[in-house]
Amino acid sequence: MVFPFVPKLIQIKLPFMNKMKLLLTLAIPVVVLSQDALAQSSRLTARANWTHNGAEFKRNDSTAYNYLSSSRGGDLNNLLKFDEANNWSYVMGDTQNNNMRWVQEFDAANNLVSKVSQEWDMVFTMSWVNKFKYIYSYNSSNKLSAMVTQHWDGTSAWITDSKNAYSYNPANQLSTDQFQLWDGVSYVADSNVTYYYDPSGNVINATKVKFVAGTPVFTTQVNHTFNGMNKLLTATHSTWNGASWDNTEMYTNTYDSSGNRTTQLHQTWDGAAFLNDMLHIYSNFAAGNNPQTAIAQTWDTTGSGSWVDKYKYAYTYNSNRQMTSATRQSNDISIGWTHTFGDTKANYYYGTFVSVKNVSNVGGNANLYPVPAESLLNIDLNWNQSQAATVTISDMQGRVVKSINIAAAAKQHASVSVADFANGMYLVTINGTNGQIVKQIVVAH
Repeated sequence: MVFPFVPKLIQIKLPFMNKMKLLLTLAIPVVVLSQDALAQSSRLTARANWTHNGAEFKRNDSTAYNYLSSSRGGDLNNLLKFDEANNWSYVMGDTQNNNMRWVQEFDAANNLVSKVSQEWDMVFTMSWVNKFKYIYSYNSSNKLSAMVTQHWDGTSAWITDSKNAYSYNPANQLSTDQFQLWDGVSYVADSNVTYYYDPSGNVINATKVKFVAGTPVFTTQVNHTFNGMNKLLTATHSTWNGASWDNTEMYTNTYDSSGNRTTQLHQTWDGAAFLNDMLHIYSNFAAGNNPQTAIAQTWDTTGSGSWVDKYKYAYTYNSNRQMTSATRQSNDISIGWTHTFGDTKANYYYGTFVSVKNVSNVGGNANLYPVPAESLLNIDLNWNQSQAATVTISDMQGRVVKSINIAAAAKQHASVSVADFANGMYLVTINGTNGQIVKQIVVAH
C-alpha cells in the first residue's frame, strides 16, 4: 500500500511510504520524536486496509490498538504508545486470520521500554510465537540512548542481535546513531550516521559510514535545504565512490504562501543530470497543511517528455487534523479516474484520551474481532478460572446498546450482532464472577 503523503516530516514505519522515502530519509529513531499536543486529544484505536481486486475492494488486513493508560496515545504522525496491538489478515477479503501482535511496555514517565513482535503459528501450535524484541533505554535528559534488538530462539530465550546507540549535541539534538552488532561477547561498531543542523534546528546533512576493520568509510549521505518557513525544499541523496560523492536521486518540494506543500518532484541521477521520475501534486488543503487531494504523475520520456497521470488519492481528516481515510484511484486513458486492480483504501479510527479505558484486565483476557466490526462481533474469552460472564456494549456516552450473558467456563466464545449499531466506537465491558475486562471496538458498516 503506497500513499504519497504523510502529514508531517517524520517516519513511523507505516506501510504507505515506499517511493516517498524522502520525508525524512534519515535514521532518526522514532521514539525520540515528540508528540503533537493538538493531535493527542484523540488516539488511533484501529485501522483497516482494503485492496481492489478488479471488481471491488476486499479487506486486506486490520489492526486494533489497546491502551492501558489514559495518558498515552499516538496517531499516524506520532509514536503509538499502545500496550497491545493485534493485526488480522483476510483470505479473499472474507476469512479472518490472526497475523501479527505487538506488546509494548512503558516506564513511569510513559517512555517506551520494550516492544515484542509476535506471529501467529497456524500450522503447529495455533498460538502466538515470539519473533523480535526491542529494548529501549534513556539518558538523564529523558532522551533515547540505546535500542537493543533481539530475536527469539524458537524455544525459550531471546538472542541479542544488535544495538543502536544514540548521542546528542549540547542543544539536545540527535548527533549520532551508531549501529552495533553483537558478536557473542561484546558490541562491535558496524555503521554510524552523523547528523548536522542549521541554526534553526533543521537537519541539513546526514552522513553514514561503514566500519571496515574498525576504520570508518563513507557510504551514503543526504543533504537538505529549507526555505524561510523552515520547510524542506530539497533532499539530495549521494553515495561515496572512494574519492568523492556521486548523486543518486533528489526530491524537490514547493509550497504556497500558507506553507502548504503543493508539489514534490522525484528525480534520478544519470551521471550527468537529474532526470524526471515522479511528481506529486497536492491540493484542496484542510487545516494543518493537510491535502485532501493528491495526484501522482510519472514522466513519459516519449519525444521531449511529459507528465502522465498515474494515481489520484483522496484523504479525509477529523477535527484533530488526524487522517481518517485514504483512497487511491488509477488513471485509465479511456475513461479517466477509476478504481481498478491494485488500488487501495484505508480507514483510521480514533478514541479520546479521557473517556476511553481500553483494557482493565483482572482474571483473564479477551480477543474481540473483526476490527472494525461490520455485522457480527466475535468475543473469545480466556479466564484464569471458570466463571460466568455478562457482556455489556455501550456507546461513548455510556448508553448501553446491548447486553448478553455467557455460561460459566474457563474458555468462552460469543458472537454479538452489531448490524443495527451506528458506525462509531463502543466500549465492551465483560464482567465475570471473579474478574473484569474492558475493551474498545469500532463498528463500520
